Amino acid sequence: MRGIFNYGKEKITWWKIALGIVLFPFVVMYFMFKYLYKFYRSDKFTRKQKAIYTVAGFAVICIIGAVSAMTRGPVLENVVINDLTLYKDETKDLEISLTPKDADIKAITFNDFDSNIISIDDKKIKGLKEGQTEVVCKITDSHSNEIKSNKFIVTVSLTDKQIAEANAKAAEEAAKAERELQEKRNKISTTESVTIIDYCKEIINSLLKAPSTAEYPGSWLSPTDGWQMAKNNNLVTVKSYVDAQNSFGAMIRSEFIIQVQMQDDGSGKATYVQFDGKVISGSYQ
Repeated sequence: MRGIFNYGKEKITWWKIALGIVLFPFVVMYFMFKYLYKFYRSDKFTRKQKAIYTVAGFAVICIIGAVSAMTRGPVLENVVINDLTLYKDETKDLEISLTPKDADIKAITFNDFDSNIISIDDKKIKGLKEGQTEVVCKITDSHSNEIKSNKFIVTVSLTDKQIAEANAKAAEEAAKAERELQEKRNKISTTESVTIIDYCKEIINSLLKAPSTAEYPGSWLSPTDGWQMAKNNNLVTVKSYVDAQNSFGAMIRSEFIIQVQMQDDGSGKATYVQFDGKVISGSYQ
């Protein structure tokens, strides 16, 4: 069964094991003090023997503690790391100066650096991207003493080959962006067509005697029907017509031509307006 060990007919559950681990130090201390109490209360040993045994036991404990401290090495006092320069994709070992030099390192961590520029694995630093970042190292010695290093700077540069490759890639991306921009400047999207049509309607309505009676070609399903539109280097030429009442209330058809100079951000302004054969503003391009 999950979480239970079978031992004969008894079942040892996880909580019993956990309880035993938690209580073990207290059990050891209990029996230690119990036997010390019996030892000092016992009549089998003289006072002199008890004193000798006590001193000997204390000496053994001191010797064990001293040996343990010696094997752990001296306490770490200071950590110094110099600035480092390397190339992208290059890996270097980090030189760490400890005071004292023979301090025993238990753990080492690196913080506060830009992981886009460098990566750190143990004491090895690898350049990932051109740039500069500050790094702080924290070392824990065998005495669990934590010491932070100075802030040191890691600079990642590009080799001549990498610079040439980066320049070539940038030029290729710039050329691609320019091609896409030129295509956009010579192509009208459906959304842009609808926006220009609405803009042209506003201009023509301002010229009509009865703009509320205006009827333009196109429908909700086919808004560009009856609208001739051509785009060349962001200059859009629009040709269409409108049916509206004149001063006498008669419905007449008037043709118009409007040129709109568009910008790369999608905005635009009319540079030429011709209505019913008459030039209202601008010059045709």
